[in-house]
Amino acid sequence: MHRFFPILILLAACADTSIPQDVAATSGNAAVDLAFCKGEPFADAVGQSVSTIQADLPERSRVLGPDDIATQDYRIDRLNVYVNGAGTIQRLTCG
Repeated sequence: MHRFFPILILLAACADTSIPQDVAATSGNAAVDLAFCKGEPFADAVGQSVSTIQADLPERSRVLGPDDIATQDYRIDRLNVYVNGAGTIQRLTCG
């Protein structure tokens, strides 16, 4: 049984790994569904100052600056608000 592993590894290395044209991403990032983390009301706040919405953010949300340290745990119910150094909202994600 173990003698077939090298053959399988060689076959896997020769496999075609290109992405088919109908699956390839065309415009960068996929749309984010903010319904999981109650972020839909804030979707149009990108480009605004975070101080305009900070009091209204859901309980488990966090605001992350460019140099902030964040845990790597994934929580679908947490809204992440990414801001630049000036406090302007750059993007919103769940997790």
